[in-house]
Formats: sequence, structure tokens, C-alpha cells
Amino acid sequence: MRQQKLYIALAGVLLLCAGCKSDDYADGTTPLKNAVYVDAATTTPETNVTFKKTVSELDRQIKAVFISPVQASTEVRFSVDAAAADDYNRRKGTDYALLDEAYYELPTQSVEVEAGKNESQPLTVHFKGLDALEIDRTALLPVTVSAAGVGPLEGSQTVYFLVKRSSAITTAANLTDGYLWVPSFETDEGKKAVNGLTALTYEALIYINEFSADADISSVMGVEQYCLLRLGDDGFPRQQLQTQIGGTAGTKFPEADASKELQAGEWYHVAMTWDLTTTELKFYVNGQLQSSGNATWKTEAGSGVIDLALGGPEAPNARRFFVGYSYDPHRPLNGLVSQVRIWSVARTQEEIFRDMYDVENPESKPELRAYWKCDEGQGNTVKDWSQYGNDLVCLDGANDFEKGERNEGTLEWDNSIEIPQLNKQE
Repeated sequence: MRQQKLYIALAGVLLLCAGCKSDDYADGTTPLKNAVYVDAATTTPETNVTFKKTVSELDRQIKAVFISPVQASTEVRFSVDAAAADDYNRRKGTDYALLDEAYYELPTQSVEVEAGKNESQPLTVHFKGLDALEIDRTALLPVTVSAAGVGPLEGSQTVYFLVKRSSAITTAANLTDGYLWVPSFETDEGKKAVNGLTALTYEALIYINEFSADADISSVMGVEQYCLLRLGDDGFPRQQLQTQIGGTAGTKFPEADASKELQAGEWYHVAMTWDLTTTELKFYVNGQLQSSGNATWKTEAGSGVIDLALGGPEAPNARRFFVGYSYDPHRPLNGLVSQVRIWSVARTQEEIFRDMYDVENPESKPELRAYWKCDEGQGNTVKDWSQYGNDLVCLDGANDFEKGERNEGTLEWDNSIEIPQLNKQE
């Protein structure tokens, strides 16, 4: 709605311009009123600054933007607006305290916008000492822009930073334009962690941005045509959690069921457990049993164990373990991931529910064969917190692994999320 209002304002300027002659003024301008606003407040005035409890410093950047270019060099000022905090709390029914000045700096509060331009250079808001803030309590920092001789664009002149030191997960890897693989699974040492399994559990926190109509599968984790956890498939509801099992059994689980669809724009903890001895195969969503059945396993070569690391010269194709990819670039996750794990046991429902958002002392658990928290917040490598140390690396989402393409990508991060902890809610 706010973005729509801004577009209407801009459209009004363009419409009026279309009705004015270009020589209204000698320099070709028209006698229309300009207005200034904060770029971060274009679509919504709130900007979440949510961070994990160990973070001490963060930066956010904002710019002043004019509806049309200024005719002369114009000074713009940014200021902390205590009155706006009171107004915000009154309108929203909240009781957020104004962030104490000990926790932020505005190194520059005044900048010049050159004649002929319509936006300022970025201004950095530096948040500091954040590890001293009370956990799970939100503070408010309203920053308002003003300009000499130019009025504000009402409703977008103030950005409200909602600052919260959170006990929840606040960072996730964005697998919209990239995916993750494990280079060390190509080595004999790396394969030891995830090969020869007689039981397994896959776990991940996932957030799908959109279930694209251009793809019938959203890949979560696993090995194509072998043991893959995904959403959708030909003949299945597009948003249903499903696994494809290879080997001589060659099955898909569970049966198609539209009532089991997940929704875009929501966080889910998904887990798949499989005991090869009992053949029990189960799906859990947010710690609750969703599907249960049986599946046998035997490879074409007659092996009765699962090997998830099939890389190396003997398998020069896409039959690898990936996160957010399977077979070709047309099956991306298109969303965020966190807390990705592989276990060599079929975990119980109680264990899954308890540990959905964290695993304590992971290096002391030999059955935890891989644990990627996805909480780095920067860089292209995701650390394996298990005792086996097989890190994930980002590849470009356009790569076709089947064709041997291995171009490194740029892993994007979302550092201001807050995943609801369903196992801690009363």
C-alpha cells in the first residue's frame, strides 16, 4: 500500500509534467513542488534490525531521495526523531523505548545533494554495544530526513529501525540464485561421514519465497534419483513435501495429498527419518508427524546401505549431495535455509521437536554426520559444526552440474530474520 502511494505521487508528477510546456522556466523545469523521503521507507517505514545475541555491532545505510532532481545544491539532514517514536507507539499500540544513544552513532547527519540529482550519498547508521541490550526486547530508533526549502513526502520521511537482540535464529542462507555442495564429499576422507548408513535423518529449516510455476520441484537436500528431499514433482501437488528413493525399489513417498502442502512465505522445520532395518520412513513438519510408511532399500549393485557421497571420477554427473539443487538448474529451492543436518540414526519425534533450532555440543555426537547452521552471515562457505568438518560451498545457480559446470557463486545472506521457535511457545 505504501509503495502504491509513492507510485501514485510519482505518477502525478509525471502527469503534470506531461501537461506543462518544456519552456515554463528557462532551464526546462516546471513549477511543481518537490518532496524528499527516506529510501528505506519507500514500501514500509519499519526496518528490522534483528540480530543474534552475540552480535555487538551492525551498520545500516539510508539515503535521501527527491521526487525530482533538485535545481540547486540542497542540504539534507537526518535526525533522530523522539517525537516520531511517541507517534509510532500511539499508532501501533506498542510500548517500544527509544534506543539509547549509547547504542548508535550517526557519524554524518548532513549531506549535500548536487544540482541535477535526486538522491544523496548513503548515510551509515552505526549500531554498537548491541550485546549489552536486553534479549528479546525491541527498541525503536526513528530517523527523519529534512531538506532546506523542500517539504517531506508525507508517510515516507521517517524510517523506524526496530532494534532487537534476539534469542532466535536471525541469519539464514538465501538459495534463490545459488546452491550448496560439499567438495570434500569427493574425497575418501569426506565420504566416511555419510557413507555406509543403515539409517538416516535429514533436517532443515526452510522458507520458500515462491513456488515458481516455471519449475515443478523445489529441491531441499539430498541426492537426485537416490535419496532426495524436495517439494513437488510430476503428478504431485507442487507444494507437498516428498522424497524420491532410488535403488531397486525406486519409489516416491508419501502418496500425493494436497492437504499436506506447505505455504510460501512461512518458516518450516522439515525432517525425514528412515530406518533401513525396520523400513520405517517418516516425515515431520514443525516437529509433528506428517506422513508415515515403509520403504526398502537396495542399490543396483546389491548394497543394503546408503552412501550419500557419490562424488569423484566414478560419478562425473549430478548424482551428488546438494542443498537447494537437484539434477539441473531448473529445480532451485528459491528460498532460505538454516540448521541443515544429516544424522546416521532415525531420530525420534521427541528428539526432532527438542532440537529443531539448535543442537547442543554437536562435535560430541558421532551420529551427527553433518551440521550446517547457515549462520555465517557473509562469505561463500558454510561451516560444518559436526566433528567431521565437511563444509558447504556456494555454486552459481546457473551452473548445470550434470554438464560439469562448477562456477562458484555469491552466497546471499538474510541477516535480519527471526525464525519463530515453536518448541518454546507456551
